[in-house]
Amino acid sequence: MPTSLVDILQWRSINEPNRLAYRFLSDGEQDEKLLSYSELDRRARSIGALLQLSVKPGDRVLLLFQPGLDFIAAYFGCLYAKVLAVPAYPPHPARLEISLPLIRRISTDADAAAVLLNSSLYHAITKQNSTREEFAGMKLLVTDDNKLFVNADQWRQPDIHANDVAFLQYSSGSTTIPKGVMVTHKNLMHNLGLIENCFEVSKEDHGVIWLPPYHDMGLIGGMLQPIYSGASFTLLPHLMFLQRPLRWLQVISRFKATISGGPNFAYHLCIKKIRPEQREQLDLSRWRVAFNGAEPIYHQTLDQFADYFASCGFRKEAFAPCYGLAESTLFVVGGIKNGTPLTNNFLIDGIRQNLVIDSHGENANTQTMVSCGHVNAEQKIEIVNTETHEPCSPGEIGEIWINGNSVANGYWNKPAETELNFNAKLSTNNEQKFLRTGDLGFLHEDELYVTGRLKNIIISEGKNHYSHDIERTVEESHTAIRSLGCAAFSIPHDGHEDVIIVIECEHKLHGKEEEIGKAVREAVSLNHGLKVNAIKLTKPGSIPRTTSGKIKHFLCKQYYLEGSLKEMEVL
Repeated sequence: MPTSLVDILQWRSINEPNRLAYRFLSDGEQDEKLLSYSELDRRARSIGALLQLSVKPGDRVLLLFQPGLDFIAAYFGCLYAKVLAVPAYPPHPARLEISLPLIRRISTDADAAAVLLNSSLYHAITKQNSTREEFAGMKLLVTDDNKLFVNADQWRQPDIHANDVAFLQYSSGSTTIPKGVMVTHKNLMHNLGLIENCFEVSKEDHGVIWLPPYHDMGLIGGMLQPIYSGASFTLLPHLMFLQRPLRWLQVISRFKATISGGPNFAYHLCIKKIRPEQREQLDLSRWRVAFNGAEPIYHQTLDQFADYFASCGFRKEAFAPCYGLAESTLFVVGGIKNGTPLTNNFLIDGIRQNLVIDSHGENANTQTMVSCGHVNAEQKIEIVNTETHEPCSPGEIGEIWINGNSVANGYWNKPAETELNFNAKLSTNNEQKFLRTGDLGFLHEDELYVTGRLKNIIISEGKNHYSHDIERTVEESHTAIRSLGCAAFSIPHDGHEDVIIVIECEHKLHGKEEEIGKAVREAVSLNHGLKVNAIKLTKPGSIPRTTSGKIKHFLCKQYYLEGSLKEMEVL
């Protein structure tokens, strides 16, 4: 049995050398570059040989590439050299100063020995003393130099063990300062096997992925799964999708893709941005797995997308809601077989008090929730009381804890946080160690329902209110509010929590500030029984987000407290 992806890629390069591994569309449409298994293996050996001459096994190596085939070759080059790849969002050569603070934090935390990058970024960094100093102490290794590839035969295969750390997956920073998750080869192989089994991936499949490779869903699900399962994937940059969501569905249609997906907002964008006449040019009939994860999943989005694109051959049965996180490599539960996504109605008042109360119908007092998937035998899930660490009783909401072979080794160079988050123990069992996810949810008929993040809860009068629920209410309260353009959080004040809403507006307000404020306050009061203490109307792009589009609530709160939001008006 293979120990690592190095074994699998080498096998494929020998037995299926000319088979397509990846197609990359740099403009999201026609600018096409192809990479076969044999070519990927050759490039990985070349970069691996360069690394073996430059750094030691186990050293950390920063990857600074735009999405594309160069990133993929560099990542596998790190695996081939037995060094720890550290994917990071790359700076634009013309705007280095914007990205450098985050890169500095990651490289310092990882104690990176080298950087893999292309020649244009190399020249941008080295021509200025200030940026050159930022990378002092790290070797800058250029991978798009043709002379590099003569080194492929100099590569020497290292001895890779299952428990060796394969790479560091730095968190997106959506809730905390980024931390490097230590993902082992054993974690990778186990998690990729889970995904393959859940979605029934085979070499007959073709996938389309726009998710960035710097975070878990894009990297594991979009870049590594094809090598593990033998499927071919077409990739496009996430910015090309965000600029024009139609591109995503056009690529699925053009290449008759069977697997693709993204967070809930991606499907929502397609509904809003793709016109009927554009829709009629699409063929989505081969799309059999449309995964949806990484943020709250809304049943309305699934229904609307399925209805809107039914004429293109899309089937609601293709939807595969799922749940995962980087600390568990990627995938925890998900998918469905032979059916539409499972939804259930629960009483809102019960959820606010951490109780699961089933309701037989949908009405103003209920919340329709989407199951993220059936609990599988490969991973143990416990719903735990966050104060007592006792397993919750059936019908209670608690923190989701996970035990299994996909759970990573911990955070790089952070023993205290690793002990707290990766070595948690139930008060009723001191034997097993669990990963604390920081997510809240419950099990209902062996299906996992996720209700929100522990740190994004607003507590008022003893009741829990989830930020994403409030944000959805705010978004729908007035037409001037941008789609997915608001952040809700609370700040302590005089012994209670003040509710703050930050809103991005579509256009100039033209005196509508008071109207928007009134609509927001009435909607939040009516739907959640909450008083909004402050509203900030801001310019588009003011709310900080990760590259995959998730709101960074902690950073948004920080900007609010500092008064550094690009506001239009304070109400």
